[in-house]
Amino acid sequence: MIQAMDKRPYNSIRMRRLRRGDLLRDLVAQTTLSPANLVMPLFVRRGENIRRPIVSMPGQYQLSPDQALEDLAEMAGGGLRAYILFAVVDDRDKDETGSHAHDPDNAVCTTLRLARAAGINMLAITDLCFCEYTSHGHCGVLADPSGHPQSIRRQARSKSGQAGKLRATPAAPFPGVDNDSTLEHLARQAVLHARAGADIIAPSGMMDHATAAVRRALDAAGYHDRAILSYAVKYASGFYGPFREAAESPPRFGDRCDYQMDFRRGAAEAVREAMLDVQEGADIVMVKPGLPYLDVLRCVVDAVPVPCAAYQVSGEYAMFKAAANAGWLDEKSCVLEAMHAFRRAGASFIITYYATQIARWLRDL
Repeated sequence: MIQAMDKRPYNSIRMRRLRRGDLLRDLVAQTTLSPANLVMPLFVRRGENIRRPIVSMPGQYQLSPDQALEDLAEMAGGGLRAYILFAVVDDRDKDETGSHAHDPDNAVCTTLRLARAAGINMLAITDLCFCEYTSHGHCGVLADPSGHPQSIRRQARSKSGQAGKLRATPAAPFPGVDNDSTLEHLARQAVLHARAGADIIAPSGMMDHATAAVRRALDAAGYHDRAILSYAVKYASGFYGPFREAAESPPRFGDRCDYQMDFRRGAAEAVREAMLDVQEGADIVMVKPGLPYLDVLRCVVDAVPVPCAAYQVSGEYAMFKAAANAGWLDEKSCVLEAMHAFRRAGASFIITYYATQIARWLRDL
């Protein structure tokens, strides 16, 4: 008996054809990843021969400039092309206005000069903020309710009434950060970094008009060629916890919600923040944190006419490390998947504490 013909339309499409074998998958891959897409953060502090482990970030260290130089030479040899410096400041060098940020011999400036003298062929990026330098841990000069900087140091007392160690503590409700006074400090700090050898200045404190202030200062000092990477879209996030240990910069009181972005807001605000910074002279913008904000990253990438970076922050790094150390996931495959997710969402490059490891993994593929 002749079987009745199937009347359904013939569909020859088989989506699995392009997934058949490594060679074919590599041929049609639309997202690429290389060491050139990665930036390695380093935490630097004054001193010599210091390599202090950061407990909450396994594999990361606070480094003295001489030790940072050794790591940078190794990174350059491994194919990495960019790094970003964060300061770790001794308590004795902190004050209410973060004046140590203007010391040309601080750890960031010293590391920059050493790297230049050693001929390290990497882009030098510097984080531009004051939370690491201030005694109160906020990202700028504090203001009283009338808008004037105020002193907040007072004597702490024990329960017995004896005078204790001086520490930063609010004498009144948290007055907030004085935006415009802080801009003056950021401008000075930016010129200092450029003079020491920074290629890219990255203001991170979420002060309104910081990009314009930094651009004006750099241009006035003759550093027209130094780029600005703006932390344009930076959320008040719980994922920063390990960083605050690494940089020894948690706020002593209050929080940063008055100036960092609210994650309950939509992507339109992020696009507006990024566009404002581009208009003020940002050459690159950033979205921070990373994986929880891929939707925001995509929207910003689609809107701005400049490259966009993503920051895989300390909390993301620590979670991967903890889960991998517990044997709950394969570290290499999951981290590389995350990196490709950033690239697929449009990130031109990713700042990640995994940069050196990823460079090694990519060489072994």
